[in-house]
Amino acid sequence: MTFIILALIILIVVIGVPMGYMLGIISLAGLWEMGGWRFLRIIATRHHSAVEEFLLIAIPFFILAAVLMNRSGLTDRLIRFVNLLIGHYPGGLSHVNIGGSIIFAGMTGAAVTDTVAIGNILIPAMKKEGYSPEFSAAVTAASSIVGPIIPPSITMIVYAHITGLSVGALFTAGFFPGLLMGGLLLIVSAIISLRRHYPRRETRANWKEVLAGARDAFLALIIPVIILGSILTGVATVTESAAVAAGYAFVVGKFVLRTLRFKDLIPAALYTAKLSGVIFLLLATAHTFGWYITRLGVPAKVSALILGLTSSPLLILLMVNVFLLIVGMFMDILPAVLILVPVLAPAMVQAGLDPLHFALIMLMNLNIGMITPPYGMTLLTAARIADCSYDRTIRAVLPFFVAELAALVIITYFPWLVLVLPRALGF
Repeated sequence: MTFIILALIILIVVIGVPMGYMLGIISLAGLWEMGGWRFLRIIATRHHSAVEEFLLIAIPFFILAAVLMNRSGLTDRLIRFVNLLIGHYPGGLSHVNIGGSIIFAGMTGAAVTDTVAIGNILIPAMKKEGYSPEFSAAVTAASSIVGPIIPPSITMIVYAHITGLSVGALFTAGFFPGLLMGGLLLIVSAIISLRRHYPRRETRANWKEVLAGARDAFLALIIPVIILGSILTGVATVTESAAVAAGYAFVVGKFVLRTLRFKDLIPAALYTAKLSGVIFLLLATAHTFGWYITRLGVPAKVSALILGLTSSPLLILLMVNVFLLIVGMFMDILPAVLILVPVLAPAMVQAGLDPLHFALIMLMNLNIGMITPPYGMTLLTAARIADCSYDRTIRAVLPFFVAELAALVIITYFPWLVLVLPRALGF
């Protein structure tokens, strides 16, 4: 990579070119330098091969399913049910926020979508009951990043597309780490709520109320069963199950609950198209960029560098964790995955790590970056919903950040938490 290419990268970063365009421009310049006009034909073939796979059609379907759930009121029903289950504990609504995110994660797999869906409902309610705005925003942002860990997950689909790993294996590998993260967040929320005397439901819901709430939320709770059950049993592919989930959300909202109108489909489709367009642009340009850096020999050089520093798996994992946490502070998760996976995944396999274990380490690291400044997209989104200072929200999220770091350390050095379920299911 010449001085001119490096200067171009610095210039693009300084002037703030969006990531998708940045990867495309760098790839164009690098391929031109590498082989002239004849190498530019590679861009067309790389772009096409990056987005042609049937698996990737699942991404817009999962996005559409989440949008239709929000517009039809299914998300509200989920939150009311979780409130009946755990709302009576100290800091009840903060627990409901976390529990709602864990359940909602089984339907969408996108952190920012979770932040918007849960935050718009619970943050105003929490503020009304006396929770501080920054705490309300912090717990919403921290719990939202559980979404891309617990299956299904849009990021896992992209990761599988890049590496060739089984989507089913990745989905099942994320189940216990996601629950561990959610459980630690509940503990932190309980400690803070007790110290600050945050309110809770005055009475514990009896079994009749819980059953009524479960009946009310049943139509929403069945969606994760449809998605994961069909994938793990082999009845449907990931793409087919995502399409069924979107169709199910539409039928329930329109014809069962009758809360969804035909005119709601236009903004839902537009939002899905815009977000999917961004993702597919990143996929196309990053695929070309990955081919370019592979031809430069970057993955082999990174492998040699890591293995040259130490042969200890413990130290390798520590270095990789620190590096990925820093990357997550400055880059969104999807571009980071697209850029780093082709470089780091082969190096980690060569160092002796299980590819599935490393996948979860990487995804948890980069998701934690969603709540760390200066980027912190879910934290920034939640702060805007709560109408509070971003600086104060950063301070409020620190205990939750520590809890998620603890979850990361546990799954890093106890890989059986990641591997036990995929192995039990035959992946």
